[in-house]
Amino acid sequence: MKRYHQERTRILSEHRFHLRFVHHWPRKPIDCECELQAGRFRKKKALDCGKAGCRLCHYEKIFRIASHQDRVRLLRAKDSAGDYFEVLNEP
Repeated sequence: MKRYHQERTRILSEHRFHLRFVHHWPRKPIDCECELQAGRFRKKKALDCGKAGCRLCHYEKIFRIASHQDRVRLLRAKDSAGDYFEVLNEP
């Protein structure tokens, strides 16, 4: 897990996206609890409903789309396996 200040740019980006898309900011005034709570978008998407089983918000579960962390993990496993087999093949 990263610290709050390391994710600051992502937090602000998600917060601005939420304000623009959901509340039509800056054209309309905002009367919502999320207006001054940018930190609530630290670990979730701006349009997420909050339900883990929602198939609309979490479409990557339906289509089995690998997350960034899964892709990095797979690349590291392939790289370490390649190094291991190179060592075994050396005379």
